[in-house]
Amino acid sequence: MSRKRKRGGDSARDDDTTVDRIMAALERWPDGMHDLGEPRIDVPLDWPAALADVYLAFDGGRLFSDSISLVTIADAPAWDDHGRLAIAEWLSEPVTVDRAGAVWRHDPETGEELIDGTGFDRWLYGAIEATALLFEEDGEFRDDVFTDDGELTADVALAQAKAQVRRDARAPGPRWRLARQLVARGDLDTARAELEEVVARAPTQAWAWLDLARISERLGALANAVDEAEAAADADSTHEHRAHFLAEAARLAVMAGDEPRRTILSARALALDPGLVAGQLAGAQDRVDDGDLATAAHLVSLARAIAPRDLNAMDLARRIDAARSEN
Repeated sequence: MSRKRKRGGDSARDDDTTVDRIMAALERWPDGMHDLGEPRIDVPLDWPAALADVYLAFDGGRLFSDSISLVTIADAPAWDDHGRLAIAEWLSEPVTVDRAGAVWRHDPETGEELIDGTGFDRWLYGAIEATALLFEEDGEFRDDVFTDDGELTADVALAQAKAQVRRDARAPGPRWRLARQLVARGDLDTARAELEEVVARAPTQAWAWLDLARISERLGALANAVDEAEAAADADSTHEHRAHFLAEAARLAVMAGDEPRRTILSARALALDPGLVAGQLAGAQDRVDDGDLATAAHLVSLARAIAPRDLNAMDLARRIDAARSEN
């Protein structure tokens, strides 16, 4: 680091601030691993307190050889039209802070923006601990953190999510990623508990509700799954995929043998998107053409849940079943 703060011992004191702990975590690494700006006293008055606290300690910088980068006050952009400040990047992903102090990142699986931290200091502390998992003590990348395709290994991705949750337990984004990693490992009960915490703190996160429904389906709790899929549709009245969520709920109602519920859900879905069945069938045919028969079958099941007597849906379902039996 270009600048270090002297501390009275290796362990954090009870009265240490989050910024103190950040500085202690950075000081453990070799010189040159981090390059921090000098402290500032002229932090913009309209910055959230947790963000200002970090910049009072150092004016931006590069951490872990540019794995985390923070803009300087001089280079900081203005607040954008959404009330966000583009203040950092983590592993080449933009990180923004809103006027209330929440930290936002893009979620590649859903394409939506998620709250990744409840305060910039807590977010940065978790990001530092998560990034540290990629490096040896001498500052070199560990050999076992990436797959042959250049992606993080499942073990490292799980550990990174846990590191963020440990430092900012109220932030829904990291906990959601943790739940996904647990699902991938088959630890459905733990994943469900994490997701329940996510939707309790961020009830408008529709995709998290749908993830809950998928877990309930796998656990055989179909009535719960129907409720959770419908909750996904009701979580955000402006969500562009509400009709899809209702189709998922209708499919689950079919599995649960609840025809009255299926009828209600289907009507709601079609009211939102009259072309829903045709869209699902077109998507299914595209997946068939690509050889992705599993996804095609799922899309057809959504269409048939909405329109059980649709002849095109029945015909495509038969063709997919025949193709899957041949493979």
